[in-house]
This record gives sequence, C-alpha cells and structure tokens, in this order.
Amino acid sequence: MELKETIYKRQSIRKFTEEEVREEDLLQILDAGRVAPSGKNCQNWHFVVIRSRELKEKIAQAILDKNELISKEIDKKDEEKGLRFRKFVKNFTLFYLGAPVLILVFATTYYPSGYHEYVFADFPREYTDKLFQRNPGMQNIGAAVENMTLRAVDLGYGSCWMTGQGYAAEEIEALMKEEGFEKEGYFLACMLSLGVPQPDPRSPGKKSLEEICTFMD
Repeated sequence: MELKETIYKRQSIRKFTEEEVREEDLLQILDAGRVAPSGKNCQNWHFVVIRSRELKEKIAQAILDKNELISKEIDKKDEEKGLRFRKFVKNFTLFYLGAPVLILVFATTYYPSGYHEYVFADFPREYTDKLFQRNPGMQNIGAAVENMTLRAVDLGYGSCWMTGQGYAAEEIEALMKEEGFEKEGYFLACMLSLGVPQPDPRSPGKKSLEEICTFMD
C-alpha cells in the first residue's frame, strides 16, 4: 500500500471481526513502534500485548468500577452528567473487548532538554513546569503509537488509540502488577486495540487544512 493511501485510510476502529491477528503481522506492527523517533533516542516506551479474553475483561471491570465511583460523586451534583459519564465508558473504552489484541502502552518519564540544568542552577519551579507543559515524553509515545496504527493499516488491520480510560490508569497498573507485569518507573500512557475491521467503518470528519494551518511567508 502506498504511504499516502495508508495515512488517509487510517481511522479509529471500534468494531472488529473475529479473525485473529497473525503472529508475524503483530510483530511487524510492534516493531514499527520500536523504531519511532524519540527525544535523545530515549525510547521511553514498553508494549504489553494482551490476547487473553479473561485479562481484557478484568481490565474492563477495573475501568467500569472506577467509572462508577466517579459517576456516583457526579450524581450528587448533577445526575444527568453522571449518566453521561456512565455512557461514555461504554462508547469509548469497552469496545476493545471485541478486538483480538489489546496493547497497553507504558511510558517512563522523559526529562526534557534544560530540565536538569534549570534544577542545578536553582531556577524557579515555573521554568521546569513550562518544559513539561510541552510534554515531550508523550510526544515520543505518540510517534510510536502512530507508527503502529499505520503499519496495522498497511497489513490490513484496524486499530483504535485509546486514552479515555486514563482516569482508571492506576487501577489498571495495579491489576497488571497482580497479573505479573511490573516495570519500575513506568506508567500506563494509553491503550491500542487491534484487529480486522468490520466492513464500512464510520469515521467523523476532519477539519480542513485552512482551519488548522497558518502560512507566514
């Protein structure tokens, strides 16, 4: 597939067929993430590949439990908002149960250029805060995940890059520790569902180039 076609064909897939992801294809998708660019070549990522339905369901339950905890607190102020938040969890996070593969993307903190120098020179905290505002470590993760999503399309698969479960990240991390995965200094950054898309997936429109681009000649 041509690069242009791959880029334009990529979309967030939430409905998958039961067809499995071939082992050799999965390894190619993960390897595409491995070679992504990162600041100072720090490669601050780690991919956890989950194919166990049981484990995927445990992760889903952790998200549901945290969602309900938050929703009950919202109910005290506005039951309609609480209801909307409950609907959100089903529409934007739990659909991955239909995907044959779930990839948890873990990251470690990346200290941007100038951070240690600011600290050593006793600059005020606001200086280092502004460095992290640009979140260069997450830019690295974004590059890795985008590489994987594009390679997936190239191999005939679809994926969905998920961050909506972020409020349950600590609970998911604790669950993974119980299941035997622990990597010191790393935290859950996002998740990626992966599989063969069902026919004719829908996708929301994109902003025009004129809306998001400014030329200064």
